[in-house]
Amino acid sequence: MRAARLSKEEALAFLLTHIVVEKAHAFEMNPSTLFALMNLAADAEIRVNNEEGVIPHEVIEEIATEFLAG
Repeated sequence: MRAARLSKEEALAFLLTHIVVEKAHAFEMNPSTLFALMNLAADAEIRVNNEEGVIPHEVIEEIATEFLAG
């Protein structure tokens, strides 16, 4: 069994950092937003850990772009 390359917590931290710091996007943190971000972090964790050759920050940046567009 392969070791996990990314945990959900790490994905969430990177996702929040990318959205707030790098993209300078402000938003209200409420239960529904937190739930959505946790689901996105879980998706990033699954994609990074199950797909060969993916770069974690690129996956998370792609997911962040979808979050910001929606």
